Amino acid sequence: MYRIAAALLPALVACTYVTDPSQHESTIVTPGNFRAGSGVIENIAVVPNKGKKGKEPHLYRLYIHMDVGGFQTVDVEDNTFFAGEAVNLANDGRVERVSGTSLLDFLKK
Repeated sequence: MYRIAAALLPALVACTYVTDPSQHESTIVTPGNFRAGSGVIENIAVVPNKGKKGKEPHLYRLYIHMDVGGFQTVDVEDNTFFAGEAVNLANDGRVERVSGTSLLDFLKK
């Protein structure tokens, strides 16, 4: 019984559900210094005391391995992303989550 529970626990932890739409994306602080496209977050670093929000004084640097090859970093205002997540860098300066839940939201419309 414990083996089954131990095997299913990672699957349950990997499934996340977010009700706040603002947690699906974040704004790139320097929007002119990136190339739009999709990729996977390899690492996240804290840039201390560079944020402009009162309750969030830090920026977060996302190290992204791009799907077309290459690598780039962007600084975002919110700490809502995790290493290993698929993201899309939009032309308008947003980092958006790319997941199956986004597809389900699209199909509901």
